Amino acid sequence: MLQPGVLAAFTLVELLVVMAVIAILASLLLPALAGAKEKAKVVRVHAELYGIGLALEMYYMDNRTNPPVRVNCNSDLANDWCELPVELAQQGYLPHGPAGRGANMEDIFNRGHTYKYAAPGPELLNGGRAPPYQLWVPTNAPLNMSGGGKYFTDPKISPVRWIIWSLGPQPKSQKTMMTHSPMTSDSWYRQTGGGGVIVRYSDHNGTQFKSP
Repeated sequence: MLQPGVLAAFTLVELLVVMAVIAILASLLLPALAGAKEKAKVVRVHAELYGIGLALEMYYMDNRTNPPVRVNCNSDLANDWCELPVELAQQGYLPHGPAGRGANMEDIFNRGHTYKYAAPGPELLNGGRAPPYQLWVPTNAPLNMSGGGKYFTDPKISPVRWIIWSLGPQPKSQKTMMTHSPMTSDSWYRQTGGGGVIVRYSDHNGTQFKSP
């Protein structure tokens, strides 16, 4: 029993035990919190890709063609491949972006760059006209995006009119950078903590689909 006027205090051992328990709880909770944060970002990406998809469909209805795909091979622009078309901002379908970005739709998993865009049809290489962009499309697209496929240059006969995507939580992961990404579903993001791209695409009739 404590005597009057004497304050109770933790011993050093008790403090160490409490600190150890807190550390264990934190180690259990942090992965769950990180996973929840990643899932929230993925939901946001899907919502933003949906808006971009609507803009692309409106552009197609007004112009009867896809906006051009931009590809750069210059070393200073190598990371700017397949950025969103500036035409979407110039014609009012998307808000204008800062210098270096055609539209104000930054990929939250790839800061400093827009979401990616590709489509069979017009292509600009290093800012100049180039042969039509060749989009690889799976044989059973648009419903089955796995397996073999072939290249298309004409959006009117291609099973997929356009595709837009985020590089996902791990932009340089093996899945994200694999051959035929983002068109093959093998490259798609599927679980927290894993790599892969987050995708939205349209068939030749304008019906839109998205990755899980």
